[in-house]
Amino acid sequence: VMNTQIPVAAWYPIVKDDEESNINTKKEEHTKQETCYSHRISIKRIGELLAQWNFIPEFASKSYELQSNIPIKIVDNNELPSANGPVVLFAHGYLGSRFDLAHICEALAQDGFTCLSAEYPESLAASYERKEGLDRTVITNQLVEELTTWGMTNPTSFGIVGHSLGTGTALSAGDDSWARVCIAGFPRNFNNGLAPTVKSALYISSMNDGAVSPQRFGGVDAIPKEYTLLSEEAIPYNNKILPSKSMLLIDRPDGPNHISFLTDGVNNAMIDLLSPLLPIAKGLSIPVLDFDKYQLSRDSDATAQIVIPLVRQYLKEQMI
Repeated sequence: VMNTQIPVAAWYPIVKDDEESNINTKKEEHTKQETCYSHRISIKRIGELLAQWNFIPEFASKSYELQSNIPIKIVDNNELPSANGPVVLFAHGYLGSRFDLAHICEALAQDGFTCLSAEYPESLAASYERKEGLDRTVITNQLVEELTTWGMTNPTSFGIVGHSLGTGTALSAGDDSWARVCIAGFPRNFNNGLAPTVKSALYISSMNDGAVSPQRFGGVDAIPKEYTLLSEEAIPYNNKILPSKSMLLIDRPDGPNHISFLTDGVNNAMIDLLSPLLPIAKGLSIPVLDFDKYQLSRDSDATAQIVIPLVRQYLKEQMI
């Protein structure tokens, strides 16, 4: 895109009978069995975006191997095999990464979805230089356009899942046929008193989110009337169809914080690298996006037990 290579992580179902033909004939030079993702955190990029610091050297970064939650086959190549079926895009948040919601992608791939997660310019991985005009909209539109080039000859439906800043991407991408999931977002009304005009959307938010606090927008009372409020205790919603416009608002003292929704490995990597810098950030009043809360809660896995079943059910009902 704009002469820049944008990393995109992809998860897709592999039919055993077709595994040899789909992978070995197209990717035999780079196929390998692994159970981890190569993840990078750039302190330089974090300093630039949170504190406008431009003096941190490029080498101030660290790479991690994140374990997957299920056995997977990682393919290092620029093409996807031919595949038909539902396609879900993933949009990470501010200073997020393309692996932030890998646990959801893995689950959806088991359900027959192809999941694609691009690295946006605000990513802490900093795999490429930011440039004027290269933004989320441009990257997302290009990704959708190139699906056919990659061999996605017959996507049967589209959906998109966004976290935090990525919820804006989720609301603006595609058309009315798309299913949307907004995690750590809120379906607030705009000046005209109307919520964003989308045909279907599932919101998942927590009152304990200190970065995108539902309380800031009015809490339960501010949820647009066209959205059905779901109950956390009722998950999974067996034998019940979820409304096309639904919201789960988790309201308990130990509820998820802003980054509890991310996969455990991503959060553990941030704790490993950034914990020593937390007192400095707080002393300088630099926003830490609930990183301080997560140091204490360590509740990614517990949050996933709520989020993943709900997202799987909603997208299967809306897209399959």
